[in-house]
Amino acid sequence: MTTLSNNSSADEPQSRTRRLQFNPNELEIIPAGERAFWERMAEEVQLEVADRFRKKWTRIETVTVITATPDQTYLEIGHQIGRSPGAVRYRRQAMIHLLRDEHDAHERVQAYLTDSKKNHKYADYAQVYEALKGIGYLDKPVSEQFALALPLGQPSASWRGDGTSAALGRQRKQRDDIFALIERLAGSSVPT
Repeated sequence: MTTLSNNSSADEPQSRTRRLQFNPNELEIIPAGERAFWERMAEEVQLEVADRFRKKWTRIETVTVITATPDQTYLEIGHQIGRSPGAVRYRRQAMIHLLRDEHDAHERVQAYLTDSKKNHKYADYAQVYEALKGIGYLDKPVSEQFALALPLGQPSASWRGDGTSAALGRQRKQRDDIFALIERLAGSSVPT
Protein backbone atom coordinates (compact mmCIF):
# COMPACT_ATOMS: atom_id res chain seq x y z
CA MET A 1 0.00 0.00 0.00
CA THR A 2 1.47 3.32 -1.01
CA THR A 3 0.55 6.25 1.13
CA LEU A 4 1.49 9.84 0.55
CA SER A 5 3.11 12.08 3.07
CA ASN A 6 2.47 15.79 3.30
CA ASN A 7 6.05 16.52 2.32
CA SER A 8 6.40 14.28 -0.75
CA SER A 9 8.11 15.64 -3.81
CA ALA A 10 6.99 15.21 -7.39
CA ASP A 11 10.28 13.65 -8.51
CA GLU A 12 10.05 10.66 -6.10
CA PRO A 13 9.12 7.37 -7.80
CA GLN A 14 5.45 6.46 -7.32
CA SER A 15 6.30 2.81 -6.46
CA ARG A 16 8.28 3.87 -3.39
CA THR A 17 6.32 3.41 -0.17
CA ARG A 18 6.06 6.57 1.85
CA ARG A 19 4.67 6.86 5.34
CA LEU A 20 1.42 8.52 6.25
CA GLN A 21 2.16 11.67 8.16
CA PHE A 22 -0.63 13.63 9.81
CA ASN A 23 1.58 16.34 11.21
CA PRO A 24 4.65 17.30 9.14
CA ASN A 25 6.02 19.42 12.01
CA GLU A 26 8.71 18.24 14.41
CA LEU A 27 7.75 15.68 17.05
CA GLU A 28 6.51 17.09 20.31
CA ILE A 29 5.85 15.64 23.74
CA ILE A 30 2.14 15.12 24.38
CA PRO A 31 0.92 15.60 27.94
CA ALA A 32 -0.14 12.37 29.67
CA GLY A 33 -3.74 13.56 29.92
CA GLU A 34 -4.02 13.75 26.16
CA ARG A 35 -2.44 10.30 25.68
CA ALA A 36 -4.94 8.65 28.02
CA PHE A 37 -7.47 8.02 25.22
CA TRP A 38 -4.96 6.02 23.15
CA GLU A 39 -3.67 4.09 26.14
CA ARG A 40 -7.21 3.10 27.18
CA MET A 41 -7.99 2.02 23.63
CA ALA A 42 -4.97 -0.31 23.63
CA GLU A 43 -6.22 -1.95 26.86
CA GLU A 44 -9.54 -2.87 25.23
CA VAL A 45 -8.04 -5.41 22.84
CA GLN A 46 -9.28 -8.87 23.77
CA LEU A 47 -8.13 -12.14 22.30
CA GLU A 48 -9.74 -15.50 22.79
CA VAL A 49 -7.23 -18.26 23.25
CA ALA A 50 -7.69 -21.98 23.59
CA ASP A 51 -7.76 -23.44 27.11
CA ARG A 52 -4.49 -25.30 26.58
CA PHE A 53 -2.73 -22.51 24.65
CA ARG A 54 1.07 -22.76 25.09
CA LYS A 55 0.74 -25.79 27.35
CA LYS A 56 2.70 -28.96 26.70
CA TRP A 57 0.89 -31.38 24.41
CA THR A 58 -0.12 -34.71 25.93
CA ARG A 59 0.14 -38.01 24.09
CA ILE A 60 -3.64 -38.32 24.16
CA GLU A 61 -4.05 -34.94 22.46
CA THR A 62 -1.52 -35.91 19.78
CA VAL A 63 -3.19 -39.29 19.17
CA THR A 64 -6.59 -37.52 18.96
CA VAL A 65 -5.24 -35.31 16.16
CA ILE A 66 -3.63 -38.27 14.38
CA THR A 67 -6.71 -40.51 14.53
CA ALA A 68 -9.17 -37.78 13.51
CA THR A 69 -10.97 -38.57 10.26
CA PRO A 70 -10.93 -36.19 7.27
CA ASP A 71 -14.67 -35.48 7.71
CA GLN A 72 -13.82 -33.77 11.02
CA THR A 73 -12.54 -30.19 11.07
CA TYR A 74 -9.58 -28.54 12.71
CA LEU A 75 -12.02 -26.44 14.70
CA GLU A 76 -13.94 -29.50 16.01
CA ILE A 77 -10.78 -31.29 17.11
CA GLY A 78 -9.40 -28.07 18.59
CA HIS A 79 -12.53 -27.60 20.72
CA GLN A 80 -12.45 -31.25 21.74
CA ILE A 81 -8.90 -31.08 23.11
CA GLY A 82 -8.74 -27.39 24.11
CA ARG A 83 -6.33 -26.36 21.37
CA SER A 84 -6.50 -23.74 18.65
CA PRO A 85 -7.38 -24.92 15.15
CA GLY A 86 -3.96 -23.71 13.97
CA ALA A 87 -2.16 -25.84 16.55
CA VAL A 88 -4.21 -28.86 15.50
CA ARG A 89 -3.40 -28.13 11.86
CA TYR A 90 0.34 -27.98 12.62
CA ARG A 91 0.26 -31.38 14.36
CA ARG A 92 -1.81 -32.87 11.56
CA GLN A 93 0.63 -31.52 8.96
CA ALA A 94 3.51 -33.09 10.91
CA MET A 95 1.64 -36.40 10.78
CA ILE A 96 1.07 -36.05 7.03
CA HIS A 97 4.72 -35.16 6.38
CA LEU A 98 5.93 -38.13 8.42
CA LEU A 99 3.56 -40.63 6.79
CA ARG A 100 4.36 -39.38 3.29
CA ASP A 101 8.07 -39.01 4.10
CA GLU A 102 8.21 -35.46 2.77
CA HIS A 103 9.67 -32.07 3.78
CA ASP A 104 12.56 -33.76 5.63
CA ALA A 105 10.16 -34.84 8.38
CA HIS A 106 12.17 -37.91 9.42
CA GLU A 107 15.39 -35.87 9.39
CA ARG A 108 13.72 -33.37 11.76
CA VAL A 109 12.81 -36.16 14.15
CA GLN A 110 16.32 -37.60 13.98
CA ALA A 111 17.84 -34.16 14.60
CA TYR A 112 15.63 -33.71 17.67
CA LEU A 113 16.49 -37.16 19.01
CA THR A 114 20.20 -36.48 18.46
CA ASP A 115 20.27 -33.10 20.20
CA SER A 116 16.94 -32.01 21.68
CA LYS A 117 18.29 -28.73 23.06
CA LYS A 118 19.78 -27.58 19.77
CA ASN A 119 16.81 -28.83 17.71
CA HIS A 120 13.96 -28.05 20.11
CA LYS A 121 11.93 -26.58 17.24
CA TYR A 122 11.38 -30.16 16.02
CA ALA A 123 9.86 -31.39 19.29
CA ASP A 124 6.37 -31.46 17.75
CA TYR A 125 7.55 -33.71 14.94
CA ALA A 126 9.28 -36.00 17.43
CA GLN A 127 6.14 -36.32 19.55
CA VAL A 128 3.97 -36.99 16.49
CA TYR A 129 6.52 -39.59 15.33
CA GLU A 130 6.42 -41.27 18.76
CA ALA A 131 2.60 -41.41 18.63
CA LEU A 132 2.56 -42.72 15.04
CA LYS A 133 5.00 -45.46 16.03
CA GLY A 134 3.09 -46.23 19.24
CA ILE A 135 -0.28 -46.72 17.53
CA GLY A 136 1.27 -48.73 14.69
CA TYR A 137 0.76 -46.32 11.79
CA LEU A 138 4.42 -46.51 10.78
CA ASP A 139 4.22 -50.32 10.55
CA LYS A 140 1.45 -50.18 7.95
CA PRO A 141 2.18 -50.56 4.23
CA VAL A 142 3.05 -47.30 2.47
CA SER A 143 -0.24 -47.33 0.54
CA GLU A 144 -2.19 -47.38 3.83
CA GLN A 145 0.05 -44.65 5.29
CA PHE A 146 -0.72 -42.44 2.30
CA ALA A 147 -4.45 -43.16 2.68
CA LEU A 148 -4.28 -42.03 6.33
CA ALA A 149 -2.22 -38.92 5.54
CA LEU A 150 -5.12 -36.60 4.79
CA PRO A 151 -5.78 -33.11 6.13
CA LEU A 152 -8.90 -32.33 8.13
CA GLY A 153 -11.73 -30.12 6.94
CA GLN A 154 -11.08 -26.40 6.70
CA PRO A 155 -13.22 -23.44 5.61
CA SER A 156 -11.14 -22.61 2.50
CA ALA A 157 -8.01 -23.81 0.75
CA SER A 158 -5.94 -20.89 2.03
CA TRP A 159 -7.12 -21.10 5.66
CA ARG A 160 -4.37 -21.66 8.20
CA GLY A 161 -6.37 -21.66 11.42
CA ASP A 162 -4.33 -19.34 13.57
CA GLY A 163 -6.86 -16.49 13.55
CA THR A 164 -4.29 -13.98 12.37
CA SER A 165 -6.39 -12.88 9.40
CA ALA A 166 -9.43 -12.28 11.55
CA ALA A 167 -7.45 -10.36 14.16
CA LEU A 168 -5.74 -8.26 11.53
CA GLY A 169 -9.08 -7.59 9.84
CA ARG A 170 -10.52 -6.28 13.10
CA GLN A 171 -7.43 -4.16 13.69
CA ARG A 172 -7.65 -2.80 10.14
CA LYS A 173 -11.29 -1.83 10.66
CA GLN A 174 -10.48 -0.17 13.98
CA ARG A 175 -7.61 1.71 12.32
CA ASP A 176 -9.87 2.85 9.48
CA ASP A 177 -12.47 4.00 12.01
CA ILE A 178 -9.80 6.01 13.83
CA PHE A 179 -8.63 7.57 10.55
CA ALA A 180 -12.24 8.50 9.73
CA LEU A 181 -12.63 10.09 13.16
CA ILE A 182 -9.40 12.04 12.76
CA GLU A 183 -10.50 13.09 9.30
CA ARG A 184 -13.83 14.37 10.65
CA LEU A 185 -12.11 16.18 13.52
CA ALA A 186 -9.46 17.73 11.29
CA GLY A 187 -11.99 18.71 8.63
CA SER A 188 -9.64 17.65 5.86
CA SER A 189 -9.11 14.50 3.86
CA VAL A 190 -6.39 12.08 4.98
CA PRO A 191 -4.87 9.84 2.27
CA THR A 192 -4.94 6.11 2.99
